[in-house]
Amino acid sequence: MYHSVIKNIRLEVSQTISFNAKQYNKFSSLIFEYLTQNKNVDEFYELFPNESSLIQQAEKKLKQFQHRKVTHQVLSNQMSKLALTDKQKENLEKFESDNTVTITTGHQLNLFTGPLYFFYKILQTIKCCEYMQKLHPEINFVPIFWMATEDHDFEEINHFYFKNKKYTWNREFGDAVGRMDLKGIDKVFEQFQNDLNTSKNSQQLKDLINKSYLSSDNLSQATQKLVQELFGEFGLLMLDADDVELKKFMIPAFETDLIHHKAFEIVSNSNEKLIEKNHNVQVNPREINLFYLNNGVRERIIDENQKFKLLDSNQTFSRNEILEELKNHPERFSPNVILRPLYQETILPNIAYIGGSGEIAYWLQLKDFFESQNVLFPVLIVRNSLLNLSEKQNSILERLGINHRDLFLSKQELINQFIQSNLGVEIDFERYEVQLNQIFDELEELSTQTDVTFSKMVNAQRTKQLKGFDKMKKRLIKAEKRKQSDKVERLSELYDVVYPYSNLQERIVNFSELYLEYGNDLIDKMYAEIQPINFQFTIKILA
Repeated sequence: MYHSVIKNIRLEVSQTISFNAKQYNKFSSLIFEYLTQNKNVDEFYELFPNESSLIQQAEKKLKQFQHRKVTHQVLSNQMSKLALTDKQKENLEKFESDNTVTITTGHQLNLFTGPLYFFYKILQTIKCCEYMQKLHPEINFVPIFWMATEDHDFEEINHFYFKNKKYTWNREFGDAVGRMDLKGIDKVFEQFQNDLNTSKNSQQLKDLINKSYLSSDNLSQATQKLVQELFGEFGLLMLDADDVELKKFMIPAFETDLIHHKAFEIVSNSNEKLIEKNHNVQVNPREINLFYLNNGVRERIIDENQKFKLLDSNQTFSRNEILEELKNHPERFSPNVILRPLYQETILPNIAYIGGSGEIAYWLQLKDFFESQNVLFPVLIVRNSLLNLSEKQNSILERLGINHRDLFLSKQELINQFIQSNLGVEIDFERYEVQLNQIFDELEELSTQTDVTFSKMVNAQRTKQLKGFDKMKKRLIKAEKRKQSDKVERLSELYDVVYPYSNLQERIVNFSELYLEYGNDLIDKMYAEIQPINFQFTIKILA
């Protein structure tokens, strides 16, 4: 799929409104404190993301990294069957160089890319590399997409949404998702293609499906081809870490996890520190953070007094047997969410990871564990968020007098605010409520000069009157809602576009919905709004 590769230029003049972490106000306390560099979370990361930190990290990583030759060979082999672009060939060649570092993002193998943020995190990874390359040509910066081929949660990836319709790939599942054959997937896309129109952009989507899912043997291969069509022109390299040569480097770490449960001990301690600081933890470690991957199944390994058992299976190993199995077949051991980051940073010359707030939250739990394994902890960059509005949708907002920032309110808050600001008569509810409380404050003061029973009566009446006042306020809003029902309905419908199924657009809507309208320019329009290092939430009016 061709699209122009833009570099620091805009394709068109369109309105964009960006919000920083404080203005966005939708993060967990942990991520908010991280983005605002609150000293409360200093101990959970090494370097805060900025240009200087990335260079400092690059200098450290280049001195430490040892596995360049093997990882390059694996990357080359995995991408050898693709029609590589010149930029990809250049980046593969750069990867061999001792002055090359990577910036990485990862994602599950969602069907047809899944939600829109799939694009945002990849484009930010690409743009971050291009930004750093321009400023520091003495170092090579190569973007990597880490395919989560060993993921096991099929229900999270087996569907996508298009115009509020859910397309689901239903089948039996037990293996790592990347190894799955594509039985039955043609029926999913047959249904989807029947729902498309006959436009040129629609044909491009059909071609994309044919070049990826309908011409591949498994889900890993299909995803690789799909990402190639979408982002190959940018020079993105894709890595499937479900590889025996790469896993050989993890034998010592996997053995430590099996026998000594170091990750469990250290990450549990980090979690306790986070909880003491009133933060929620994203993931909890297990005593063993490995799965056994063989014969079409991925089973969790559990330790029962140094006898190793596969959960939901009768298969067991003695200590010597499982260590021998690890030594001879490292490809049969699959890391969970705790060990996977360590695996990534071991086999790549990586300096930064770009992910969503949930991902960055669990990375922040891992710094002490990385230090225990003598692996450099990466710079963590929270990905950008984009909300795409059409000119028509933006015009509705303007006619209704809705500020873009108001879109961060809940639906009911937004409707109530809209109604109150459009009342036929001006009523300052807040002023009246203050006055009412002042009256009861004076009465309560008088009650101290009489007896305690009068004081109780005053407080009871205060509660009663305030409840009545709130009831009156709600009734007036309800009456105004009926009076302005047409406008409220339009606002409600627009809000459901911004928050489909009560989620942000980027977490539900598939790119195909926008692609039908904007075609090959869509990716470049997204790219133009991405900030390479700093978090931004951008509302973009698509022209």
